[in-house]
Amino acid sequence: MTYCINPDCPHPLNPDTETTCQACGTSLIVEGRYRPIEPLRPLNSRFDREVFEVDDRGTRKVMKILRDDRHEAIERFEREALTLQLLNHPGIPQVDLDGYFPFIPNASSRTLYCLVMEKIEGLNLEQWLMQNGVISQGLALVWLKQLIQMLDVLHGENFFHRDIKPANIICRPDGRLALIDFGAVREMSDTYMAKLKRFEGLKTDVPQITAVLSAGYTPQEQMDGKALPQSDFFALGRTFVHLLTGKHPSELPVHPKTGQLIWRNFAPQISYPLADFIDMLMAALPYHRPQSTQWLLENLTPWRLRLQSLGHFLNSPKFKLSAVSLLTLTFIYRLSFPWQAEYFYNRGIEALEKEQLDRARDYNERALRFAPQSSKIHNNLGFVCQKQNDRDCAEAAYETALELEENPVTLYNLGGLYDDSGDFDRAAANYEKAIAFNRSVSVNATSDLARLHVLQGETDRAIELSLQGLDEVEQYEGKENVTSALHKNLGWAYWVQGENREAAERLQEAISLNENRTDAYCLLAMVRETQGEEALELWRDCRDGDSRDQVEIKTWQTIARQRVSEVGE
Repeated sequence: MTYCINPDCPHPLNPDTETTCQACGTSLIVEGRYRPIEPLRPLNSRFDREVFEVDDRGTRKVMKILRDDRHEAIERFEREALTLQLLNHPGIPQVDLDGYFPFIPNASSRTLYCLVMEKIEGLNLEQWLMQNGVISQGLALVWLKQLIQMLDVLHGENFFHRDIKPANIICRPDGRLALIDFGAVREMSDTYMAKLKRFEGLKTDVPQITAVLSAGYTPQEQMDGKALPQSDFFALGRTFVHLLTGKHPSELPVHPKTGQLIWRNFAPQISYPLADFIDMLMAALPYHRPQSTQWLLENLTPWRLRLQSLGHFLNSPKFKLSAVSLLTLTFIYRLSFPWQAEYFYNRGIEALEKEQLDRARDYNERALRFAPQSSKIHNNLGFVCQKQNDRDCAEAAYETALELEENPVTLYNLGGLYDDSGDFDRAAANYEKAIAFNRSVSVNATSDLARLHVLQGETDRAIELSLQGLDEVEQYEGKENVTSALHKNLGWAYWVQGENREAAERLQEAISLNENRTDAYCLLAMVRETQGEEALELWRDCRDGDSRDQVEIKTWQTIARQRVSEVGE
């Protein structure tokens, strides 16, 4: 069927075969090309506008028809048409240059004004919310960015929307958003600014500029007829409160002193930084809101959101009144180890745990850009380089860490680096420095130093250190591995001294504490052979274990392969 758009027509519905209305004679093919198919909302003579879906020579479009002949209404309608003709963005309905025109129905003195635009398929966000429920943080970030990009185009042409709300945003079938209903759009002209300045500070009940109101979404300055581009930001923030909580802004409580909307407890799925960002959009005063779409786009990233959230927190009255001491500590901490460095450092730890060494090294190097004086990060970089067999990098990183702060962990790591390369004297020197700190890592250094003494034939000193380590390890939890190593060292030293029974007991204890202790299996196999006992299973465990890149274990595993091959395996 085809509709007649004459508002005075008694019977507007006509068959598709007709070109003029059977009831009033008005042309059914508007402007020679548009055939109205159906109204997109119920027809009502009280409305000053009607909206139809029309067929434009095979393409479906939307036609808005203004029936109000007041100058102000016509001016607003023309402004909407001009704005849409100027804007070029996939999220804003497109209007052809000839898409705005007057139309006079048959035998009528009334002039209608028509605006034909692209038809955007999909649900508006009020409908979407009813069907799908509240949005997630991820979707909020995606949609926020899309809408801010549309506002960037709009504000860039010196216009602002003035009526952003869920009902005026369409979610297309592919998930992309579109902003519609530009009937309240306003140009940021010199004349408009002059009006704002003229009435600034005046108390008057009669706004000098037409106010557009949508309850719950419109800021106070717009209610006063003094809308600004930042008024769009307020409405955008309120829109996302609705989408994140499922509650219309007018349903939410308001803080009695600040007037701030209390909504966060209704949106537990979002982070504090994003909530702070939305609250900034909804600040009561325009100059407390972000001042440009460019600022919004630059700061709508996880990094910037965290920074903005931190700044908002540090400037809050609650923080200033109740946490001055904490502010001082936080300030000192941020100067010495900024959160950016901490972030990259932690990512480096995660990558190292997954054996992603290249990524771990990159993260630590990036962390050092923010905190070049951090001994902790230099130490971690050295450890990654050591695992990559990049000795120069590892040694330089450890040395830098020790110049900044001499600590037992770095001393122990540097000792291990020299140990792996066969520089036993320098390894022992660093182990001894680490032991002097008397901390948990000192026990590891004691164990490794004892091992070096066994390698150098100093078994009495090795036994003394190992027993010392066993006394000290009791005060630390979760030290089964180092306890196993200390028993292994004792077993090794006793075997070298010819005390086979004591050696076997210590090596058995080492294996019971750590069944993956390759060197203990190798040594126990040699002890059993010395005692004239069967040791084939022990040799197999020695052969199949991890060498941990220690020279002595590789040597023992060579012997193990020979022993096992002798029995035809």
